[in-house]
Amino acid sequence: MRSRRNETNEESSVRGPNSALTAFLREQGITAEVIERRNRQREEQEELERAAVTQRVATDANSDIEELVDAATSKRRAADVSDDDGDDGNHDRDPDGKSYCLDCDVEFKITVLSKRAERNGRAGYLCADCTLIQQRKARNARRNEVEARKRRKKVAAALLDKQEYKLPSLQDICVKLISQNIEEVDAFGDIGTVNMRKISKILSKNRSLNGHTMTLFLDAGLKELEFWDCSNMDSDSYTKIAAFCPRIERLTLWMCGQLHNDNLRYIATNLPNLTHLTLNGPFLISDSCWQDFFEIVGSRLKGFHILNTHRFSNDSMVSLLENCGSGLEELTISRMDGLDSKPVYDILPHYLTKLKHLEISYPTKEELVDDALIVNLLSVNGETLETLILDGCSGLTDATLVSGIRPFCPSLRKLSLGLLDQITDDGASQLFTDWDINDGLMEVSLRRCTALTDAGVYPMLEHSRSTLIELNLNSVYGITTQMFQDWSRNLKLGLLTSLDIGFVQSVNDKAVSILGRVCPKLTILEVYGCNNCTQEATVRSGLRLIGRQTDNF
Repeated sequence: MRSRRNETNEESSVRGPNSALTAFLREQGITAEVIERRNRQREEQEELERAAVTQRVATDANSDIEELVDAATSKRRAADVSDDDGDDGNHDRDPDGKSYCLDCDVEFKITVLSKRAERNGRAGYLCADCTLIQQRKARNARRNEVEARKRRKKVAAALLDKQEYKLPSLQDICVKLISQNIEEVDAFGDIGTVNMRKISKILSKNRSLNGHTMTLFLDAGLKELEFWDCSNMDSDSYTKIAAFCPRIERLTLWMCGQLHNDNLRYIATNLPNLTHLTLNGPFLISDSCWQDFFEIVGSRLKGFHILNTHRFSNDSMVSLLENCGSGLEELTISRMDGLDSKPVYDILPHYLTKLKHLEISYPTKEELVDDALIVNLLSVNGETLETLILDGCSGLTDATLVSGIRPFCPSLRKLSLGLLDQITDDGASQLFTDWDINDGLMEVSLRRCTALTDAGVYPMLEHSRSTLIELNLNSVYGITTQMFQDWSRNLKLGLLTSLDIGFVQSVNDKAVSILGRVCPKLTILEVYGCNNCTQEATVRSGLRLIGRQTDNF
C-alpha cells in the first residue's frame, strides 16, 4: 500500500514553495504556453487593425490629392481658354489639353507640372524638356547672384581696409592658407621676414596668436619682433621671446596684459642688444619693476614707447629720464593715467636732448602739457626732431606753433595736432607762411581742430604742396567750398596718396572731382559723414572713395 505522501506527489508533482499556485492554474487550463499564445494573437490583431487604418488614411489622402489635381487642371484649362479667347497671339490648343511648346514647338499634353511662359507677346506652356532647361537656368542665375554677393562683400571689406580688391597672388594664397591652419604648422621654414610679418598680422587680427603659435616666429637670429595682439599669450610666452631670440634689437608687444614683472626683468637681462621697446597695455608691471628695468638697460635704450597703463607712475618716469634719457631718440607717452605730476613733465627738457620722434598724447589732465613745456622741449630737440605728435593735448594754443615749431623744427616731416581746439587760423597761418627753414611736411593731421577754417588750412597746403603724402582734415568743420575752388585753380599736390575729409559738410560731388584732378596720385579718399557726396560724383580711375553714404554693396 502506497503512502499518502507518495500518492500526492504522483498526482500533483508539487515542488518548491509556490508549486501549489502553479498546480491550481494548471488545473484551470492556464499555462505559460497558453499565455504566450494569447499575447501573440493579440499583437497580430493590433497590427492588422493599424494597417487597415493606415490604408484608409492613405486612400482618403490620395482621393483628396486627385480631387485637387483635377480641380487645378480644370481651373488652369478654363483660364487658358479664357486667355485664348482674349488673346489671338496664344498657341492653339486641343480640347483634350494638348498644346505646342513655346520654345521647341513640340506638341505635348498639359499637366499641372507644365510651366507657363511668355515669348514675344505669346503666352503658353513649355514641354517637360524645356521646363527642365528653364529650371536649370534659374538655378544658375541664383548661384551667380550668390557669387556676385560674395564678391561685393569682398570688395567692401577690401575698401574698408583701404586696400584694392584683386586676385591674390600665389604667395598671398599660401600665407592665408598657413594662417587658417596655423595650429597644424610645426615650423615655417625659410619663408622670409615679409611673409612672417603678414602671418603675424593676420593671426593678431584673428586673435589666434597664443603660447603655441607665437613660438613659430622665434628664431635665434631674429633682430626685430612685432606681436600686435598678445592677449592670448601667457606669462611663459614672454620668457620664451628672450630665451629663443637673444639678438633682438626691436621688440613690439601690443595688448600685453599678461606681461609680468618677472618677464620684464628677464627681457632686460637676457636681451643685451635691445635698443627699442614698444609696450601697449602692460598694466601688470609695478612701479618698482619699471625702475629695475631702466637701471638694467641704461643708456643703450634708444627708443621707448608706452601706451595705455596706469601703473607707470611719476617715479617710473623719473627713473626713465635719469637712466636712459641721455640716449633716447624716440619717446612715446600716450594715455598714461599714472603720470599726473606737472613737475615731472617739466623736467623732460633737462634730460631729453636728441629726440627724433616725440609723442605726448592724451594726458590725464589738460594742464599737464602746456605751451611752455612743448616750447622748451622743441628748443632743445627741434634740430633733430622728425616726428611730433601732440594729439589730445588740448591745453596747447597758437604759442606752440609760432614760438615752438616754427623756429626750432627744420627737419620736421610728420606733424599731428589732433583735437587741439585752441589752435586758430592766425597761429596756423603764422606757422606755415614763409616757413623757409622747413622744406615741407610729409604727414599732417589736423583732425578735429574745430577752430580752423580755410584761412588756416590753405597756408599749410601751399607750404607742403610738393612733399605732402598723407593728410587728415577730419571734422575741420570750418572748411568751405571756396577752399576746394582755390585748390583747383592754384594747387597741385603731386605726391598726396591718402586724404581724410570726413564730416566736412562742404565736401560735395564737385569737391571730389577737384581732388581727383589736382591730386593725381591720390588713391584713398575718406568721406565719412559727408552727406553731400553722392553717387553722381566723378571718381577717376585708381581713386578709392571710402565712406560715401549712398554706396550699396
